[in-house]
Amino acid sequence: MAEPRGYDELVRRLAAAVRGASLYNADHPLVRRGIDTLTGLATSALQHDDPIVVGFIGDEVVVNARRLLRSAAMLIGFARDMRERRIEKITIARGVTRDELRWFVIELADRRAARPLAARLEQRGVHRITVGRINVETVEDENAGIQAARRVYGSAVETAETLWQAAKAGDQPDPNAARRIIDSLAKLVSQDRTSLMALTALKKYDSYTFTHMVNVSVLSMAQARALNLEGPMLREFGFAALMHDIGKVNTPLEVLNKPDKLTREEFDVMKQHVVDGAHILRRTPEMPALAPVVAFEHHLRQDLSGYPEKIGHRDLNLCTQIVSIADVYDALRSNRIYREGLPSERIRAIMTQKDSPAFNTRLLRRFINLMGLFPVGTLVRLGTDEVGVVTHEHPMDPFRPQVKILLDRLGERCEEPILANTWETDDRGQFRWAVVEAVDPDAVSLDPLSFMA
Repeated sequence: MAEPRGYDELVRRLAAAVRGASLYNADHPLVRRGIDTLTGLATSALQHDDPIVVGFIGDEVVVNARRLLRSAAMLIGFARDMRERRIEKITIARGVTRDELRWFVIELADRRAARPLAARLEQRGVHRITVGRINVETVEDENAGIQAARRVYGSAVETAETLWQAAKAGDQPDPNAARRIIDSLAKLVSQDRTSLMALTALKKYDSYTFTHMVNVSVLSMAQARALNLEGPMLREFGFAALMHDIGKVNTPLEVLNKPDKLTREEFDVMKQHVVDGAHILRRTPEMPALAPVVAFEHHLRQDLSGYPEKIGHRDLNLCTQIVSIADVYDALRSNRIYREGLPSERIRAIMTQKDSPAFNTRLLRRFINLMGLFPVGTLVRLGTDEVGVVTHEHPMDPFRPQVKILLDRLGERCEEPILANTWETDDRGQFRWAVVEAVDPDAVSLDPLSFMA
């Protein structure tokens, strides 16, 4: 695989060659030298990777799944230029010739041509360079499984980071990039919710901001789907959930990550993110109308306490109420820089406190039933001291899931995992297995999802 630095130089030279061809004629020495350099870099890179796929996601440039540095203004400008021209990826295949690269650069630089770029390249005999749209991972098989879910989830987290960084830089987050990944997540929610929900249970904090965005979107769409919402409405819920915290791009990190209780002044700064988020989304073209509403409302409780304050009488949007539940649940279970994630039973106790005005009680009850006591993908310890991963929930008894046992009672890895239906009884009518507690995967050095394929 080529080094990221080589990719970076390749894209820089491609952008420079296109810029040169837009300013000078094709025989100008500057253009010729640019194409010569580009040819050498492409030939070298293709010895390691075939093909080379240069993708443009918002202001990001990604080459063969590696994100390039954002610091170069040229790359950001090149990405925006490609986005404006609806070019999401450029694919260069092994065997590409200097002549093909020359014609590609010339035709790409010609913005006045009436014919589509692909047709012009075909006419010029350019067969080893193609342009097109990025196909975000889709799920065709209803039993897609954990690996397909991993790919979609990973793409979603990368897209969330792109949207966040664009907003943080003062630009408008790209609604089309968000829509594409929401489409893929929505399909998984409908086709393989088990695998996708298991992925949201990972307790990583190194990219908490972006995984939280995706997790809240997934958990919100799962709730909406359980209410029989589907199609465009399901996707609009997912979109609004993904963008609910975008206003935090303006919140100082020392406030976001402070381990101690916030001062009154710091809390005032934190509360501003709901207003900032609504402003960012409202002024972004093609942004669904529901998104700024949810960004503004998601910290309001059922009695309209919370924040923003003094907003008068209003009925909270259904999507807001769903997102609020998902937001708090995912925040409490996630590891943060300043604290460990809480176990499921502790989270349920916090969220279901008697007479709490925080959540719609009917929606919360539905959510608790949806997640189960031990959600799929959770590592658990059995009464026998064996450790395994929850692979299915019992439809009638949330205390008795199906567990794939991975570690024996001595903590040794099982040669062959054992599938335990904890609801089954032995000849004497007694349960052989019982779930005792959830287990932190890091404590036993296991990735539970790798055993769910």
